[in-house]
Amino acid sequence: MEASDLTPNVVVDSLPYIDNEINYEGMREQVDKLVDQERRKRTKKDPPNFPTTIELFKDSPILAAELQRVQLGKPMEQIDTTRYKLEPPQDNSNVELWKKAVDNSKAQLEQQNLRLLNMELLQKYGANAWRLHNFQLEQELKQLQDTLEQYKQEILEVNKERKAEQLQAGKKLEMLEFSWSDLVGKTLQVQFAADSLEKEDSNEITTEGK
Repeated sequence: MEASDLTPNVVVDSLPYIDNEINYEGMREQVDKLVDQERRKRTKKDPPNFPTTIELFKDSPILAAELQRVQLGKPMEQIDTTRYKLEPPQDNSNVELWKKAVDNSKAQLEQQNLRLLNMELLQKYGANAWRLHNFQLEQELKQLQDTLEQYKQEILEVNKERKAEQLQAGKKLEMLEFSWSDLVGKTLQVQFAADSLEKEDSNEITTEGK
């Protein structure tokens, strides 16, 4: 990556590596003063740029209801634990109630079996899965660190090229400024000599006329 590839058609009018006479702190103070002046111009009558009302959780009725409950200060509803209890029906002669109780016991038994199966799977594969996950995270971290170092190196190379180009341009500018000053000095000398000759000629003409 080269500096010329980033901005091929941009003419840079600032050379921070050689323009040491620029007072950046003074410029910052001036900018802060301008910002402060602009802030003072604004009054409380100016219309706000933000909406007066914000409707949260428009697409989630559950979260919207929960937010409303919190705003009203109502207590949270307790979790219904009746389905997790294995209680016989109050009416022993009701067949439908006995069927529901049996179905509930079957569901509770299936839930316990599922929990035991998950515990066995976790005990058998959980440690290796966790190690694999950590290994993948470490690899991703290493890739990100390598990418960061690569970008830092590219930035360093670009800054080196910019500094070399600006120092080279600074030497050319110094030579051109020296040549310009020399030419201006010679021009002034020629002009001064021409003015002196004109004065001498005018004095001779005046003397001859007398």
